[in-house]
Amino acid sequence: MIRAQPVKADEMSRLDQAAIRDYGIPALLLMENAGRAVADVISRSYSSPAKVLIFVGKGNNGGDGLVIARHLANRSFQAQLVLLEDPAKFKPDPSVNFAIIRQMKLSVIPCWEGLDEEKLAEHCRAADLLVDAIFGVGIRSLLTGVFEQAVRVINESKKPAISVDIPSGLDADTGAVHGVAVKAARTVTLALPKAGLFTGHGPEYAGKVECVDIGIPRELLLPFLK
Repeated sequence: MIRAQPVKADEMSRLDQAAIRDYGIPALLLMENAGRAVADVISRSYSSPAKVLIFVGKGNNGGDGLVIARHLANRSFQAQLVLLEDPAKFKPDPSVNFAIIRQMKLSVIPCWEGLDEEKLAEHCRAADLLVDAIFGVGIRSLLTGVFEQAVRVINESKKPAISVDIPSGLDADTGAVHGVAVKAARTVTLALPKAGLFTGHGPEYAGKVECVDIGIPRELLLPFLK
C-alpha cells in the first residue's frame, strides 16, 4: 500500500494530466490499472463465486467500475452492474470498457430512466459485496435523483461496500457530505490518498482506507510520498 500525504482533487488532477501529457501514458491505461488494483483488493478478501454488485456512473470513476467488473468476472466472481447513467452518455474511456462488458455479456441492471428502490434493495441483499463507482473526486453538488436513491439503497442494505477512490457524495477536499454519501466499509483510493478521507465526515464514511498504485510515474508522486 502507498504511504503518502493526502492531496486535494485539483492536485490529483494535475498529476493525472502530467502522466498523460508528459509521459505519454494513455488515460485508458490508468483506468485499467485502477480497476485491476481494486479487483485485486476484492480478491484478497472474497473468494469466487462471490456475488459483487457494482454501481457505476458515466465518468471515469464509473469506467473504473466497469474494469473491476471485467476482472472479477475473469476470476469467476458473479459480477453484476447497476448502470445509473445511459451508456450513450458515457465518456470515451468508459465507453470502451462498456463495449467490452457487452461483448462479455455481463449482467447489467439499467436504472438511468428510473430506479425501483425495492427491486434494487433485493439485488443488494443477494450480493456479498457492493462496489461504489458512481462519482469520483470531482463531485461538488448535492446528489439527487437516481444517484441519491442508489446511495440510500446502498447504505440501508447494511451490506459491505467498497468505494473507488472516494465514497460517492463525499467532498474529496473537505470531507463534507453533499446531501448523502456512501458509507463504505473500505475505500480503495487511487495513486494518492485524498484529503477529504481524513477530515470532516471523511473518517465516518470512508471506512478502512487503502491506497493503490495505478501506474503514475514515481517522479511525479515523490513530493507527496512519506
